[in-house]
Amino acid sequence: MMFVHQKKKRSTSEQGMAMVVALLALLLLSTVVAGMMVMSTTETSISANFRDEQTAFFAARAGLEETRDRMRKTATDSLNASLPTALPGAPSSVLYVTNPLPGETVSPANTTGKKNKKTHSDDEICKHLKKCPNAGYSTNGSASTSYAAKQPLAWKWVRIMVKANAAATGPAGIASVDGTTNANRVCWNGINEVVTAAATCGADAPVYQITALAVTPSGARRMVEYEETLNVNVPVVAAIYAKNGIDTGQALNVTGNTEAGCSANSTYGAASGTSTVTTPGGGNVTGSPAGTVNNYGWSINVPALINGLVSGATDITTTPGTTKDSSTPPNYTIPTASLGTVPSGNNGTPITYVTPDLYVPGSSPAVYNTLTLGGAKGGVTGYGVLIVRGNLVLDASPTIDYYGLIVVQGNLTIRSSSSSPVNPLIHGAIIVGGSFSAPMSNMNGSVSIRQNACMVQNSIGAQFYKTVAQRELIY
Repeated sequence: MMFVHQKKKRSTSEQGMAMVVALLALLLLSTVVAGMMVMSTTETSISANFRDEQTAFFAARAGLEETRDRMRKTATDSLNASLPTALPGAPSSVLYVTNPLPGETVSPANTTGKKNKKTHSDDEICKHLKKCPNAGYSTNGSASTSYAAKQPLAWKWVRIMVKANAAATGPAGIASVDGTTNANRVCWNGINEVVTAAATCGADAPVYQITALAVTPSGARRMVEYEETLNVNVPVVAAIYAKNGIDTGQALNVTGNTEAGCSANSTYGAASGTSTVTTPGGGNVTGSPAGTVNNYGWSINVPALINGLVSGATDITTTPGTTKDSSTPPNYTIPTASLGTVPSGNNGTPITYVTPDLYVPGSSPAVYNTLTLGGAKGGVTGYGVLIVRGNLVLDASPTIDYYGLIVVQGNLTIRSSSSSPVNPLIHGAIIVGGSFSAPMSNMNGSVSIRQNACMVQNSIGAQFYKTVAQRELIY
């Protein structure tokens, strides 16, 4: 039997389906790949933009930190002498520190437009003042090569100006410190910001607004602002302010009336925090509202105050001529001490000196050993802050000529080892954590201690500035 095989005829309607399915699959796969590529590119762009934004932010912070450090009197390339003193808008009331790249022009006070990207014009200041920046009230400084990073940073300028309170007639955007709109100067009293109508902050510390703009090569822009004040604010209660008793002796002239040239208020001549003031010389202590005051109250944490002042201080026992005994800790004697250059007016560079810790181990209540200064030719001269972490004996012979702040953790004694005529002077303030005495009945002359809160502020100007507020500005 023969079988005949018939070839089945393929349906023409099914021809090419495999290719269509393959093309659809390829299209779908291509779409997925393209989407992933777009997402990857987008993520890369977002990351790059975020990186640029962060680069600009931290560059602005770097500009602020350099400027904040250079505000110190003793800083490398110090800006202290150029810091504005007038309220913003007055002549030379704004200081710009610029940081252009090679071949770049950075002119924040450019007046050709409110926002000139080529010269990085400071248009944000228009929110603070009634007019945009111009050379009439701005001065310029330059970034310091001593602070420069190996790779140039992207900050363009930092603006420094005295902080002012809100003004009723001024532009919006300035916060009021005390709820008023008087446009007065803002100061720091050691606890918070306060407003004063005076031309200076007197015994309080000034507050500065420092603002930085950074711009990356790709155009990312960030602006950050600090409010800065002195690291330590020392309340000047009296020319001599001691926790325990004060005995001014018979050859001591003390005044709390502020010296000429300082706008700070007058104070007591001598104030005892928890005891009394004795004036066996029959008076010689003047001040306002009185020459002396008993049991004034004592709120100063002397160790904390010292800790705030010792940053960068010089160990006084490294002074040439220092001797010490065999006790633990040693008693130190420095017959003559030049603790910085005595200033002419308010000029000069203050220096902070500090002793080692003179606390006698295991003593309770605390017992301290002693630093003795003076008694030899040349005496004691200087300008700045003298910190004694123990007892201090100041020998007035042949002279004391000191400007600034003296802080003693223990007791302070002023004596004279000679009857020769001398007329030493201390300009500033003395804070004593123990008692004060001046047994100088043999002295042919007198020692004068004159309250000068401005000189105290000048002397601590070498300290680091601290940030009391910081913010990023959206402009």
